[in-house]
Amino acid sequence: MKINIEELPESRIAYFRNVGKYGEKQNKELMESFKKWAQLNGVFDNSTILGIPQDNPEVTPNEECRYDVCVIVNKDFNVAKPAQVGKFSGGKYAVFPLDHTKEAVSEFWRNIFTEIEKNNLLIRAQPIVERYTSQMIDNHLCEILVPIQ
Repeated sequence: MKINIEELPESRIAYFRNVGKYGEKQNKELMESFKKWAQLNGVFDNSTILGIPQDNPEVTPNEECRYDVCVIVNKDFNVAKPAQVGKFSGGKYAVFPLDHTKEAVSEFWRNIFTEIEKNNLLIRAQPIVERYTSQMIDNHLCEILVPIQ
């Protein structure tokens, strides 16, 4: 598995949130409506989009799990409803580029903790993040960012 280490800055974000069981259908619908909002508000092209599962479904009831789709915006950007304003905390991440297919993502989750251990990394208590650019989306690619110490 290819891995890069990046230090990401704290950033202001505009986001949509889904509350409920995590699932491919819900996440895809949220992402599609968010992409339309981002295009209408001029922040889709040349942007970085983040998918952030905020809760661990092993300890949080399914109906309370929060999933955010975000775009990084500058401090002066006027965030139009229904988007909300938030903060991405940034920090050090192990970045795993992969094909954005069900098979590649499933394989990633099967192997991630072995890869983290093999590379002598320690996971930080922050959400694991999906990262996309408009160019990556066009090429069916994504990156998974694992917060590390």
